[in-house]
Amino acid sequence: MKFWLLLLRICVLASAFAIARPAAAQCSATTATPVSFGTVNTISGSASTVTGTISVSCTWTVVQATATPYALLCLNLGSGSASTSSAPRSLAYGSNLMQYNLFTDSAHSIIWGSTLNGTTPISVILTVPSLVTGGTTTQNVSFYGQIPANQTSVSTSGNASTVYSETFSGSNTALRYTYFLILTSAPSCASLTTTNGSFAFTVNTTVTNNCNISATGMTFGAAGLLTSALNATASITTQCTNGDAYEVALNGGLYGTVAGRNMQSSAGAKVSYQLYLNSGYTTAWGDGTNGTSMYQGTGTGGQNTVTVYGQVPAQTTPAPGNYSDTVTATISF
Repeated sequence: MKFWLLLLRICVLASAFAIARPAAAQCSATTATPVSFGTVNTISGSASTVTGTISVSCTWTVVQATATPYALLCLNLGSGSASTSSAPRSLAYGSNLMQYNLFTDSAHSIIWGSTLNGTTPISVILTVPSLVTGGTTTQNVSFYGQIPANQTSVSTSGNASTVYSETFSGSNTALRYTYFLILTSAPSCASLTTTNGSFAFTVNTTVTNNCNISATGMTFGAAGLLTSALNATASITTQCTNGDAYEVALNGGLYGTVAGRNMQSSAGAKVSYQLYLNSGYTTAWGDGTNGTSMYQGTGTGGQNTVTVYGQVPAQTTPAPGNYSDTVTATISF
């Protein structure tokens, strides 16, 4: 009787030994910080894109190599520090916001989200490197960022390039994973309820000051005698980054100076004229020298059209002909 009890105890111990498991395998995810769009021109009318990379890794013990040769990793991304939701997300400078988003695909059609809020995380399946020895498998997973075009209201600060950013950390970067046996019966990310880690990172961009400028021509028309003043107008259209202070200077043209401009005929005869900032023809528009002034403005992100007032004063009438000049407008910001 004692012999059988002893044998029974040995069998129980052997059975307990057979079903024992080594320490659980581990998975991790790390992201390069920061993910940068670089410099962005908000008045260009173009979108900006960037590609980021997360390195994911899983380790299998020898016993788990054959029992669960696959690992599902779910990279859940929440709204971040500057956003209230994931559609869209926002980069921030103080209270100023710039819309952008992160996507799981290069077509920027699937927003990278989280099962914690019912949206779609990035999922990846890794395979054990050896069914005999186990080991570690590492893979780089790409994600894609886009700043939409035409965000002209985004401003700079202090008339200088301004960094906008958003940080993801804690529960907003929830790594969840599980090991499993059959590839065709892989679990879903929605079925995973335990957070196993995080992969904090920052997204940023630098908004730069930029300006565009264009102009229309000015025509004084035909005149027989220059016994009275001739007036005409043209327009200069500017578009500068919101908050960007700028100046527009007009040079002296081809045949004169900012203080005394001239139109010239093909024969070399001249007609004097001047350009002004105001309809009263009292403030000559030049480059700030010789008693002239420049147009000064602050960008709004939208187009701003300014009138140029031209006047040909009464003067001795030169020989008949076509008289013209070319003036260059320069915008400084």
